[in-house]
Amino acid sequence: MADKITKDELESLRSLQKNLYESRLDLGDVHVALSRLQTKSKSLVFDIENHTAELHKFREGLDKKYGEKTVDLMTGQLK
Repeated sequence: MADKITKDELESLRSLQKNLYESRLDLGDVHVALSRLQTKSKSLVFDIENHTAELHKFREGLDKKYGEKTVDLMTGQLK
């Protein structure tokens, strides 16, 4: 019985171990990126809700002042 594997077997073993290690690192990077994206997504949803509420409140003020009219956003003209 041999007490050593062949040079080719050792190279293959090292290559497979390296590939596995790199794939695990890449998977970790993906999970970190996903976590960051989820955090950013939650932050953006919060911002959208706040902007929507602010816009609604502002439009209510315009409706009270000018009546329920449409505003041309380019000119400010009421229709």
